[in-house]
Amino acid sequence: MHGTVVVTGGAAGLGAVIADTVLAKGRGVLLVDRDQAAAAATSNELEARHGSPVPVVDADLSTVEAIHAAADSLLERPDITALVNNAGDWSIGAQYPDADPGHWLAALTLDLIAPMLLTQRLWPRLAAAHGAVVNIGSSAGEGDEPYASPEYGAAKAAIRRYTSSLGDRADVRVMAVVPGWIGLERARRQFAALTLDQQRAAGPLIPPQQIADHVQRLLERGRAGEIVELLG
Repeated sequence: MHGTVVVTGGAAGLGAVIADTVLAKGRGVLLVDRDQAAAAATSNELEARHGSPVPVVDADLSTVEAIHAAADSLLERPDITALVNNAGDWSIGAQYPDADPGHWLAALTLDLIAPMLLTQRLWPRLAAAHGAVVNIGSSAGEGDEPYASPEYGAAKAAIRRYTSSLGDRADVRVMAVVPGWIGLERARRQFAALTLDQQRAAGPLIPPQQIADHVQRLLERGRAGEIVELLG
């Protein structure tokens, strides 16, 4: 499959690794991110490495209005054939139920509503291209134990079920990768600060490149509803 892959949260971290991996396979990439300085730097770096321009759409996907605006911008491009819903994060500070409703609702919008709404808005374009969507889940959505950010855990649990619920669709293949703790710089620092017992309980950090390789495989030949677990 050719065309352009949209990567949300593509300015840094896992999103940038996914974009790099997709470009290495000869497909185009478009980054969606709220950090325009980081997105521009990553775009320039990827273009220098792969020789292809990497457009950027400025969007804070924690509001419904911004999601619609991003979708409007993306639909102006005729070459989009796939979407990677990678953007997501905890909100800073207090979590549900201690956080103000607007605070945790913004996190829920970023982590769940944005993937669903952006996918829905792009669906006709993706269906016309027999395209694909890969959602990035998290081990935060697995299990029944208490979790520090209920809104994040709930959103990631929903991402998994949302993905599997679309497993019977033949027009767009919707799939997911569900990783454990991703071995990015911040996570490596936090992991190093744990005791040995805590590290064993947390499991090994998942290399970002391993996740990106699975995303690329799913984009190329994954099955609708397929979920890849990388839980360590």
